[in-house]
Amino acid sequence: MKLRYYAITDKGNFRSHNEDSFFAVDSLVCGQTHGESETVRTLDTEESSGLFALADGLGGHEAGEIASRVALEKLAWMEKAIRPIEELPSSGWKNLIRKINNEVNAYGESIGKPKMGTTLVGCLLGKRKSWIFNVGDSRLYHFTKNGLSKVTVDHNIGEELGSSYGRNLLTSCIGGGTKSIEVDTFDYSGKLSPGDFILICTDGLTEVLNIDQIEKILREHEDLRETCRILSEEANLRLTRDNHTIVIIRIDAV
Repeated sequence: MKLRYYAITDKGNFRSHNEDSFFAVDSLVCGQTHGESETVRTLDTEESSGLFALADGLGGHEAGEIASRVALEKLAWMEKAIRPIEELPSSGWKNLIRKINNEVNAYGESIGKPKMGTTLVGCLLGKRKSWIFNVGDSRLYHFTKNGLSKVTVDHNIGEELGSSYGRNLLTSCIGGGTKSIEVDTFDYSGKLSPGDFILICTDGLTEVLNIDQIEKILREHEDLRETCRILSEEANLRLTRDNHTIVIIRIDAV
C-alpha cells in the first residue's frame, strides 16, 4: 500500500498551552503551541509499516501534555520492539494498550502527577494487515467515494446514553490512575482503496465541525497540507474551546 500523510496541531483560541500530541511514522510532536509536519511525506507499506496516532491530554487532570507525550512514546517504542506488530491479534493489541496505560500511570506516580491522563487513537497500516485502536473520545474517520464515516466509538457518558449531554465525561482513558480501561480495536485489513482518506482528530475539531462539514472540506481540497490547515483554521474560526490535532492519510495504491 502506498500512501501520503500530513499532520497539524494547534492550541486553539482559549487554552494557554497545547496538551495534544501526535505521532506519524517516525515523527513525534508534542506540547507545541502550533506544530505541523515538515512536509507531506510518502510511505510504502511493502517496505515498512506505518504507525499513526494522536493523544489528547485531559485538561481536567494534571499534566495532560505529559500524559499524551508518554503514551505516544511508549506506543512508538512498542511498535519498533514488536516485529511484525501487524501480526498481533486483537487481544494482543488490547494487551499492548493496557501495558501503555500501566506505564503512563507508573510514570505519573513517579513525578507526583498520579491523575494525569490522555486519550489515544490511531492506526497501524502494514504490508498484510491494518489495525485501528482507540481509548477515549478522540476519533478516526474513513473517507471513501461514498462519503465520510466514523470508525471509532467515543468512550464517554453521552455516547453510552445516546445523548448530547455528558460527552465531556470519559468512561475510559489512558492513565488517570485507572487500572481497568476500555480498548476498542478494529481489524481494517483489506478495507482501504486508492483515493480513500483516513482522518484522525481530537475533539477540539469535532466539537465545532460536524461530519458533513468535515466531509465537504475533504472533497474540495486535494493537497494534504492545505486540507489540514483549512480544518485547523475552521476550528479556530468557529471558536473551538480546546486544542485540536488533525492527521490525514491518503491511500494512493493498494
